[in-house]
Amino acid sequence: MQFRSLKPSDSSALLQYFQSLSAETRMRFGPHDFDEATAQQICNGQMEKCIAYIGLDNGRIIAYAIVLQGYTLGDYNRYLHYEIEMDNEHDFTLAPSVADDWQSKGVGSQLYSFVENQLRAKEAHKIVLWGGVQLSNQRAVRFYLKHGFRTLAQFEYQGTNLDMVHHLL
Repeated sequence: MQFRSLKPSDSSALLQYFQSLSAETRMRFGPHDFDEATAQQICNGQMEKCIAYIGLDNGRIIAYAIVLQGYTLGDYNRYLHYEIEMDNEHDFTLAPSVADDWQSKGVGSQLYSFVENQLRAKEAHKIVLWGGVQLSNQRAVRFYLKHGFRTLAQFEYQGTNLDMVHHLL
């Protein structure tokens, strides 16, 4: 397995990855659409302050994470209420996903470790979850807790969600 930053030449492979995701996996991942235009924008670095990482197996994308430097507006407003000190230069917002056939096989942990190391090299202070995590997705909640995230609060948006943060310092 190989992990690296997404390249412009990965556009069609990323689109294939998006199209291979089940409806349930798509429902749990919400930062962007799953269409060709989005895949091209991401691969060409056209999403402002975003970096994308992939996990590959035999040249096929099996895991993907998009990372925003700073916060989305909705996340920022919620974190203000938690009295969390926010730093748009050193804090990052994360949205990872793993192909359905590769879930619960350690790929997410490997991807997260790779991304965390990349962000530590950028002097990251903390990582938050893009739009939180759905409380009903207990497998993901356990995953984040295992990787050092702590729960801050619940909020309602199309169901109950948790805001979680991983302090790196």
